[in-house]
Amino acid sequence: MSLLVCSEVGIAFGATTVLTGLDLRLEADDRLALVGANGAGKSSVLDCLAGAAEPALGSIERQRRLRIAYLPQEAPAPVADTVLAEAMASRTDLSALRLEMTRLEERLRTPGPDADRALNRYGEAQAAYEGLGGYDLEARARAVLHGLGLTEAEQGRPPRQLSVGQVRRLEMAKLLLQDADLLLLDEPTNHLDLEAIEWLEGFLAGTREALCIASHDRRFLDRVCNRVLEIEAGRPHVYEGDYTAYLRQREERRARWLKEWEAQQAHIAHQEEFIRRYRAGQRAREARGRQTKLDRLERVLEPPTPERMRIQLQAAPSARVVLRAEGLVAGRGDRPLVRVPDWLVSRGERLAVIGPNGAGKTTLLHTLVGLLPPVAGAIHLGARARLRVYRQDLADLDPDRTVLESVLQEHPEVGPERARTALGAFLFTGDEVHQTVGSLSGGERARVALARLALDDANCLVLDEPTNHLDIPTMEVLETALQRFEGACILVSHDRFFVDAVATQTWTIAEGELRPPRVARAAPVGSRPGSAPARPASPPPPRATAPDAGPAPPGGGRRGRQAAARERRAAGALEGRIGAAETVLRELEAQLADPATYRDHARAAELSRRHGALREDLDGLYAAWSSGEDGAAG
Repeated sequence: MSLLVCSEVGIAFGATTVLTGLDLRLEADDRLALVGANGAGKSSVLDCLAGAAEPALGSIERQRRLRIAYLPQEAPAPVADTVLAEAMASRTDLSALRLEMTRLEERLRTPGPDADRALNRYGEAQAAYEGLGGYDLEARARAVLHGLGLTEAEQGRPPRQLSVGQVRRLEMAKLLLQDADLLLLDEPTNHLDLEAIEWLEGFLAGTREALCIASHDRRFLDRVCNRVLEIEAGRPHVYEGDYTAYLRQREERRARWLKEWEAQQAHIAHQEEFIRRYRAGQRAREARGRQTKLDRLERVLEPPTPERMRIQLQAAPSARVVLRAEGLVAGRGDRPLVRVPDWLVSRGERLAVIGPNGAGKTTLLHTLVGLLPPVAGAIHLGARARLRVYRQDLADLDPDRTVLESVLQEHPEVGPERARTALGAFLFTGDEVHQTVGSLSGGERARVALARLALDDANCLVLDEPTNHLDIPTMEVLETALQRFEGACILVSHDRFFVDAVATQTWTIAEGELRPPRVARAAPVGSRPGSAPARPASPPPPRATAPDAGPAPPGGGRRGRQAAARERRAAGALEGRIGAAETVLRELEAQLADPATYRDHARAAELSRRHGALREDLDGLYAAWSSGEDGAAG
């Protein structure tokens, strides 16, 4: 029996519907990834699955006694005095049994008439407590917290003293201790460093529970999930396989959808031309019949064009060597954090710096751009070199300024009109440019920062966690822009997919030192397949048709009547062939639209080959019918 069944579920924000038609079954062995652009409704779907919110449409049925554990993006207020106690307190069922056992122990110390009943109940509670792992809870909690990077000393600290990243680890530990049947995780890798992310991957890969995960970490999804639910243009699409398989299947589905839409547009154009030609002629009755069928035809929606940012990064000319560090030590005050070997950064290089949280990555970047003084050593810029920093905390954005004012503050030379045009490329249109920065979401604030970056022509970009708050489509656009950037780039990121796609070298901070690079992998896990052919911006024009000659002139004689009859028979035969071909094409497209088809690769390839051949044949039949060339039809 399925753990959970969604039937025609719809989700709305006020009067705005963001998702309709979600039909989904979650089985015990499912590890479902939930992907889509920011604002698509991923967190709302998780809220509904968890029972924290009700869908606007449809229904969700849950297996009886289904245990669900949910990790939202925002952490609740702590209830215990230490990190370890907070983790253990998350098992409210065990806490309730432990409290009941303590009260029964108090009662059993004083003999009374209900002692036997209390003893029996104590035995039941103790058995339940043991069966649920109560006696092992502290050891398990310590192990999970340690695995997520919280040391024994940190486990004894008050939860309110933890950093944002440490709080995220604590919330993850609480989730993993629940012994639930279904784990719902909303951006579980946020604020985790690489070591913690890799530990979490291994843990989830070995867990028995079903998973539903909303995440922008593509490598994480590739390694953990076996199904993908994509929300695109308000509609859900389910794909079988990991994230890489999803990318391939999505392109195939979009290509099929486009072909189906184009085929229907051609069919409609063919029918409309027939109706126009014969509306008042001898075949008027047939034309009216075709019009009725056309009116009843279920139209294939035009495939949407995904709305994406457009980023083009310009680099002003500079010397080959942009930056040189000699004996550099970066730190806070007099406390050294990172010792840097003699370092050269040249144009065209994209250097990634990775390491655990607290290792000093941000401190190093701030030292390079002059936001912090070096503890020791020196930084030399090359001729005409100019650095530009992208801050992880976006602290250089004034929350009281509007989006437009934020751009003009940095680039007054561009003027309001060019600034509005630039912001349009980052999906800020109309009155959206007059919103205050403080009222924006994290993803929207990141887009403002990227818009300011794109208007600069700095030849060395210093980027601190640039993918934070970005959805996957925006990350892909940023990756492409950085790959094409002609200047130098130094970046810090916990997103391994992004690092593999962008970096030419990867440096690691370990034990207080910046260590030599690894060459970026040539074929990173989860690399995107080639993109599908571009879709035309507007429907294809109706196929060219021969001018309407009108009815045959009278007095054509017997030969004329015989020729006209032959033409009608040939046209009827050609239309019959077109109708038969369209029927077979629809059957093939229905099979190609079924995900089960792709479990047999040979069959899928044969169906795809037949579909392509039939489309070519049908194009020829349309052309023959439109031109009236009987010979071509034969």
